[in-house]
Amino acid sequence: MKDNQGKKTACVLRRLLLPVFLSVVAWYPSQTALSQGTPWIAEPRTGSITISHYGQHAVECYRGTETVKGPLEATGAQLTQNTVWFHANYALNDAIAVDLQMAWAKSFVSGAVGPSGGRESYSGLYDTNLSVTWRFLDELVSNTPSVAARVGVTIPGVYDTGYINSIGDGGSGIEGSLILGKFWSVAGVSAELGYRQRGSTTVNPDAVGAIQGEEIDIPSEVFMNFWLFVPIVGGRRLSANYRIVNATSGLDIGGAGFSPSRFPGLEEDSQLFGLQFFGPLFGSVSTHVFYGRVVGGRNTAMSSVLGGGLTVELGGSFGDGL
Repeated sequence: MKDNQGKKTACVLRRLLLPVFLSVVAWYPSQTALSQGTPWIAEPRTGSITISHYGQHAVECYRGTETVKGPLEATGAQLTQNTVWFHANYALNDAIAVDLQMAWAKSFVSGAVGPSGGRESYSGLYDTNLSVTWRFLDELVSNTPSVAARVGVTIPGVYDTGYINSIGDGGSGIEGSLILGKFWSVAGVSAELGYRQRGSTTVNPDAVGAIQGEEIDIPSEVFMNFWLFVPIVGGRRLSANYRIVNATSGLDIGGAGFSPSRFPGLEEDSQLFGLQFFGPLFGSVSTHVFYGRVVGGRNTAMSSVLGGGLTVELGGSFGDGL
């Protein structure tokens, strides 16, 4: 009887609270960490699809660790990037889930034909990430936080690299992380610590300083994600997020060995703080809105990020044929 009651309680909690926790993987400002994980798994044979749009804007950037005006210091031009994300999540069972993330992005910077070379605007298919999460401790059935391990692979998109407004670095990668989380009736928290191994990319021969056929290594990264969730009313939630990405090596802008063609090889670090609102709309459809800002970093734009999207939860019949 006690076991049955515990299962019923766990089921109710998942139905009421899981949408907000799964929504934390529905936003991915590009040129920071591509993805992040969650220790909470949906009910078996259920999933979700999220479509979101995020805009990034910066009029200052870090050259090394020094703050300078504009990505092109002489003009103070604003660097802008808009990204439309598609995210699909599916729970194979009560412990394992798979995620697919892909995006289309467009960048713009006035005067990019200056010292960095290239056009003012670029667009293309951004990097795709496919990951698997294994939750091996469940707080709803044990006296511990939820704990999960996540592994993922990155498939490079289709775009030009080597420009100040390139939408990505162009390399493949593999990553792994450990995630802990706990929620109560008044709040929830989660933390993730991971490592991303990056490959290399062929330098764009049209970029300034490029050598024909040159390969450049993209620095690997250590990343951390911290979340605090607070329920409001009617299934709505507010959350705060702090993300840290630290490259383990790389070049500095203007330093030894640097040229604009070698942007993918920068030691690009970032610290982003953000706030998110989540709320149900109707039926199985919910929405989220996010605002964040880069508050520290190295060789990266001091971007503000604003975005939001819609999530559709797919019920128990989803995936029955798999």
